[in-house]
Amino acid sequence: MEDIVQEIQYGIMVGEFRPKQRLVELDLMRQFSVGRGLIRDSLKILADRGLVSRNDNKGAVVIEFSPKQIQDLYFLRSHLEGLAAELAFDRIKSKEIEEMSRPQELLKRYGKVDKTLVQMHETFHETIFKASGNDFLFSEIKRLIILSGPVRYFAYTHPEQKRRVIQEHDEILRLLKQRDKHKFVGYCRNHMIPTMEEYIRIFYP
Repeated sequence: MEDIVQEIQYGIMVGEFRPKQRLVELDLMRQFSVGRGLIRDSLKILADRGLVSRNDNKGAVVIEFSPKQIQDLYFLRSHLEGLAAELAFDRIKSKEIEEMSRPQELLKRYGKVDKTLVQMHETFHETIFKASGNDFLFSEIKRLIILSGPVRYFAYTHPEQKRRVIQEHDEILRLLKQRDKHKFVGYCRNHMIPTMEEYIRIFYP
């Protein structure tokens, strides 16, 4: 069942399932070749994670956040990811920094916005979150990232935004290697904000 939950979750994060879209049980049963019970249990888990809402009349619907909710979510993400970067800076090892370079190089060449892209992008950032040494902080950041998935991966659907994200990843790596803690923490705290602002500008003019 967790595989089904993950696949729907990825679909929400990359826009396969859009905000306010109804998740039709019969369609999901066909897509995953499973019974109604597994689909309902999976949708319940996604509702518990805050990704869908459920009611007796409409079934499951992909959650839509207001601009204010998106801003509040990113406010939390910004501060928590900045804290994780500050903690990680003195702990992260050279080997881990080199490991971050691999998904970054793949992201530069990858043209689709799908599950594989999500995994590469998250691998890059999770190296920093894990290096913070605080499991509770890591877990909370992950929860907020999943909730903000449609906004987060919107950047990869727009060439200018994608270029900015890739360039900032390169800068994060450079600052780590040059041991510039102040600028590194600032980048980790603020690099997500332009994507959020552009998303709100386009979808909530």
